[in-house]
Amino acid sequence: MDYATAKFLHLIGIFIWASASSSLGLFMLYSMHRPTGCDQHTLRNFYRWMTNIEIAGFVLAISMGFYMLHLLQYKFDIKWLNYKLPLVLFFLLPLEVLNFWFVNFYIPRAKDRLKSYKRYDLFNYIVALPLIVVSLMVIYLAVVKP
Repeated sequence: MDYATAKFLHLIGIFIWASASSSLGLFMLYSMHRPTGCDQHTLRNFYRWMTNIEIAGFVLAISMGFYMLHLLQYKFDIKWLNYKLPLVLFFLLPLEVLNFWFVNFYIPRAKDRLKSYKRYDLFNYIVALPLIVVSLMVIYLAVVKP
């Protein structure tokens, strides 16, 4: 696979990751404060599927990013990339792993489902703003390439 195709797949992964997380995430935040008529368990189950699609997009973006780095023969002399990689690997990746754990392991195995929803919602409240800021920084670095 050539660099352009890898870049295209990298961008597709980013679009999947960003759209799945932001669209349903905003609805979830809204539904916690205003009644929507949706059953919480049904809504949360759908959210779990969307989160897994989000994670799949993230994995595609990361894997294609590393493949592009491989095509560049692992040259780390690209200044903007040296800023972007730590943000992705040490901030975004751990949050996505935690997100995956919450929706696929913690919540489904919880004895008190409502309590687990509240803990997951707290996690989302805490990470939402930093996640948005760091994601925008990563996109800025990739586009502007300072």
